[in-house]
Amino acid sequence: MTVKALSLLARHRGALLASVRRRVRPPVEPADIVQEAFARAIPAIEAGRVVDVQAFVHGIARNLSAEAMRQQQRWSQWLVEADHSEQVADDAPSPEAHAAGRHELDRLHGAMATLPPRCREVFAMRHVELLEKAEIAQRLGIHVKQVEKQLRHALVLCSRILAEPGQDD
Repeated sequence: MTVKALSLLARHRGALLASVRRRVRPPVEPADIVQEAFARAIPAIEAGRVVDVQAFVHGIARNLSAEAMRQQQRWSQWLVEADHSEQVADDAPSPEAHAAGRHELDRLHGAMATLPPRCREVFAMRHVELLEKAEIAQRLGIHVKQVEKQLRHALVLCSRILAEPGQDD
């Protein structure tokens, strides 16, 4: 950096910093904006391509400030302040919800165990393995209508068992 650039920094830094402070809000740092403005302006100034140095540097700082605030606004909805991090909701289920879900799953397994073998096999292929009805029919060597009938039968039987109150094991 030349002496000319250093004197430019010394001469305009205070006014530029005050101008940027009026344009930005925390967490954007005005000093960072001023530093970047000078870093972008100095090559053009040293090359002699700038007529009004103060207006040029202030224009760069104004644009950088606006961009920093746009970025801040864009990201602020996703950022959490360090002191508020304990208030962020956890998407994981509570221990109670986990236990209740586990209990319901155990009840469903119990209901499935009472199904006739072919009905249980069709039900598992459809709802556990997530196979299409046509693929189940092909694997078992039966018609798609028979697969649908077995699924209806399984759903009716399972829903009856699951509807029974208080089956705590």
